[in-house]
Amino acid sequence: MFEQVDPEDPHQWSRLKKRSTVALACVYAFCAVFGSAVYAPGEEKIRERFGVNADVSSTGLTMYVLGFGIAPLLWGPLSELWGRKIPYHISWVLLVATSACSAYIENIVVILLFRFFTGCAAACALNSGPGVIADLYSSDLHAMGLDAPSSQSSPLSAFCALSGPCFATLFGFFIAAHTDNALWVLRVQLFFSVAIWPLLFLFPETYGPRILEKRAKRLRDGGRTNAWAAHEIHHKTLAQVLKGHVIRPFTMILYEPIVQGAALWITVTYGILYFYFEIYPVVFIQQHGIPFQLCGVLFLSISLGMVISIVLFGPLVRLAERIRLPIIEPKGKKLPMEETHLKVVIIACICLPVSLFWFAWTSGPETHWIAPALAGVLFGYANTAIFFSFTAYTSRTYSLYASSAAAANTFFRSVVASIFPIVAHTIVDALGTKWGVTVFAFISVGMIPIPFVFVRFGPALRARSRHALQAREAIALMHKQQEAETEAASDRRSIEKADVEVSESAEAPGA
Repeated sequence: MFEQVDPEDPHQWSRLKKRSTVALACVYAFCAVFGSAVYAPGEEKIRERFGVNADVSSTGLTMYVLGFGIAPLLWGPLSELWGRKIPYHISWVLLVATSACSAYIENIVVILLFRFFTGCAAACALNSGPGVIADLYSSDLHAMGLDAPSSQSSPLSAFCALSGPCFATLFGFFIAAHTDNALWVLRVQLFFSVAIWPLLFLFPETYGPRILEKRAKRLRDGGRTNAWAAHEIHHKTLAQVLKGHVIRPFTMILYEPIVQGAALWITVTYGILYFYFEIYPVVFIQQHGIPFQLCGVLFLSISLGMVISIVLFGPLVRLAERIRLPIIEPKGKKLPMEETHLKVVIIACICLPVSLFWFAWTSGPETHWIAPALAGVLFGYANTAIFFSFTAYTSRTYSLYASSAAAANTFFRSVVASIFPIVAHTIVDALGTKWGVTVFAFISVGMIPIPFVFVRFGPALRARSRHALQAREAIALMHKQQEAETEAASDRRSIEKADVEVSESAEAPGA
């Protein structure tokens, strides 16, 4: 374990080193999700170039998002076995290679296939960001944004992961409008990933067990044959790692109501975001006559809403700590901090259907284009607040197993959300933009009771949760072992001190 004062301990790194590490993780997460949506503006030219229909061209977006959901089942175990740095390097080589294939091989089957592989490679950077932040700040909830979201580490990571697709469309529409080759939108992602590749060599290892393992190997090479890290002594088998990263997430989805409710809300908001990448061109280009190259600018309204959500999150949490919800909160009993902070998401869960009704019924040509564009601000606010609130709630509920809860959430939301781009054109062709978007508005209205149930019955659900109980027991055991190790180390120091005193007294003159 790390010493009380240890420069190699990521928790004890300087503020500058921590912030620069988080910034690098955010840049790579941004690039990972940038590649998902930059494809969407080029779909029309892909249809013309390869003679396919809208459903097939939309599959390029679907395959990338599907990779986001499946690949963490691989990158999670590798991250635990090898640390954060090695998977980053492996995945980025694969990302560049697969991006090059999809960007330069003019065959629609190859493009779609390698879009899936690119999404799998990009999933490492997307899903490692929260782990890196936990490595740096796990003992500092303020910095992680769980107790005081005004701190920027976790909110910045969430913003990069959610806003990347919106900024991608901004570039994508300009590129598609001014280039003849349909694949130029994919080449931009290739150039972006190659441009930031060298920064990866500045990325430090943040996974504590891996750092201690490397230190122990250095000590053994120097002659300390008894120097072994706990990560080496208690080395997990492949079966144990797979249980934690593959089996446990699925059991949590099946048996944990908190994971189910959180995953449902995050999946719907995430899916609607990708649904919008297909619908915005229909609403703004076809129905409002916005120039093709300017359609991406309208996605900035969603990004603006995301920024507003991050800015307001801290004040709203502090407000939630002072205001009691009548009927929902038990009288004369203070809510635990987990449910107190979750009250913030209620506002977002109401804002989401409002934004969808707003967008749906102002999407027609009879309404000025600014009306549906402004609906994106409210949607962006709700999207980020829902994502961050439910993620923080599940992290605090399952503590030691938070990564498994996140993996379950990622798999569920990515697999389901990958369907949204394919069905978008079918829904709009059958129902039109007004009723097509309204369907999702009614679905989100039906889910509004979920956060109220969590606020009211969350403590009971957490108390009955098998995985939350196992996590609490494991943490208690770890603390007990740490106390025992500290006490043993103190005893050894006392014995060594006594031995030195005896030796000194024996060597003193006249002894």
